[in-house]
Amino acid sequence: MKRTSCFLLAAVIVLAVIAASISFFLLSDSAMDDKPGKIRIGNLPVIQGLPVYLAVEKGYFRDAGLDVEIVRFDSPNQLVDSLMQGRIDFGSTSIASGITAIAEYKNPGKLRIYALTGGSKDNPTENIIVPLDSELTSISGLKGKRFGILGGTIQWRTIARHLLAENGLDMDKDVTIVELAPSLQVPALASRQIDALLAIEPMSTLALEKGVGKIIVRGPLETIVSDPFYPGAGVLNVEFAKKFPDVTSKMIEVINKAILEINADPQAAKQYLKGYTPLEDSTIYSSPVPLMKSCESLTDQDREALQRFYDLFSRYKVVDGDLPVEPLLYC
Repeated sequence: MKRTSCFLLAAVIVLAVIAASISFFLLSDSAMDDKPGKIRIGNLPVIQGLPVYLAVEKGYFRDAGLDVEIVRFDSPNQLVDSLMQGRIDFGSTSIASGITAIAEYKNPGKLRIYALTGGSKDNPTENIIVPLDSELTSISGLKGKRFGILGGTIQWRTIARHLLAENGLDMDKDVTIVELAPSLQVPALASRQIDALLAIEPMSTLALEKGVGKIIVRGPLETIVSDPFYPGAGVLNVEFAKKFPDVTSKMIEVINKAILEINADPQAAKQYLKGYTPLEDSTIYSSPVPLMKSCESLTDQDREALQRFYDLFSRYKVVDGDLPVEPLLYC
């Protein structure tokens, strides 16, 4: 009888240990699910990423208990693809909003926009520039010329096509499009490899500061497409947001805080561009700060402006349907 009791007691102890171990591992897994560890933020080295730069440098992520790592990309397409595949968790506000919409259209349920960046007629973030001694004065004058644009993106090819079409030019017949990485744009203009450049900041400022170019059309997209014009966005991975909703909320809160601070004093915020963009000390304060909006602060005018931009991709058959704005917003 004693032997049986001892056996039963031992069995109970073993079962208790097993149960405790299972509970420990379940709790550990639950805890791990609540904390993603290092949060990877994809970023292009451009002015539009300023909210993330400021938040990192001022310790806002750290203060919120968020361990972030900025992952640099030089290609907008590669950045969006990495976000789609979950190789990064968030995109800074430097992401191409058009590429985001196209990618989400082709693979639904992967991406959402939590902020927008762009320009207005009063504060555009793109210009058409030409060499200092050029006689070009208008977009229609580009017939037979070489027109430089940001390379490797359907977003900027479509924008260029529309820009030219609105000025009576066929991109496939009348103009030679030269796609260039940002670092090659100003040198290409200086060496006359191109006759004109659709220069997105900070390349426009760099060309002016270096004395190799002049503006012939200021803010063409805010005039021809929409005012405001939002080619940039802050984008998140939907799977990450579903798995870590609290962390996602904290990330957006931090970035929104930075956006408010930038909008309150853009000139003071420019110091945080150093080291994250190709701008030097002499040019940082000459560059315009883009218009920045959190998703929650978007007005009907903002939504309508973004929709007009997205409609270009349907108009020029980049996609075979519509790209509605509302389903993309994470508000």
